[in-house]
Amino acid sequence: VEVERATLHNFQDVARKDIRIGDMVVVQRAGDVIPYVVRPIEGLRTGHERLIEVPTQCPACGGPVIQRPDEVAVYCVNLNCPAILVRRLEDFASRGAMDIEGLGSRVAQQLVEMGLVRDLADVYALREEDLLTLEGFAKKRAENLLRAIAESKDRALWRVLVGLGIRHVGTVAAQALERHLGSIDAIMEATQEDLQGIEGIGPVIARSVVEFFAEPRNRQVVEKMRRAGVRMQPERAATGVRTLEGLTFESPLIVNDT
Repeated sequence: VEVERATLHNFQDVARKDIRIGDMVVVQRAGDVIPYVVRPIEGLRTGHERLIEVPTQCPACGGPVIQRPDEVAVYCVNLNCPAILVRRLEDFASRGAMDIEGLGSRVAQQLVEMGLVRDLADVYALREEDLLTLEGFAKKRAENLLRAIAESKDRALWRVLVGLGIRHVGTVAAQALERHLGSIDAIMEATQEDLQGIEGIGPVIARSVVEFFAEPRNRQVVEKMRRAGVRMQPERAATGVRTLEGLTFESPLIVNDT
């Protein structure tokens, strides 16, 4: 079997095995299937090997990274990072979020690669002539996508929160935030203690929300969306749904003749 790639799971695994840049290593296939790095061959070291250090900045965007005390993974918290923007854009446009029909994975990839979208808010600055430069786009398809993008400006606040891609914030958590805080500004300014006081929002979600909005570039995206006309209103205001509160209904009198 020819092995082209083998994994080191995380920085903790690298440190435990003392794997260094320039090492010759032993590779094994777990279950005779998945190749992984077992250990370095110390006898072949030349002295020029270098330790692998945990990055303090994202290699793609240069932004700060975080490593939570209870996790070994390292995360970039910049919403605009090009390394994750394509997937974020796809999730932003999905049915569970902003529901922008026609903005799938392939279109998202093209928009990012061509520099037409550098952050999620750039979606709302797209023009027909921009879309016509994409592979597979003609006038009708461009018009349909622009219409879908315009319609997404009236999506409820909880959908915007899901679309922003805040770690651990799915539909249930986003709806709880909308219901209890009522505005994007209140959510952005809330402390971890404030958020943990909301039913259904635990310490993990609360910390994730605070960390997300502590990154200035993420706040800038929200402001760009606001200037572009994205309403970010609670669902009742966004959809025009009215409750039955204050209304009176008479029940018909039913007579049984038997």
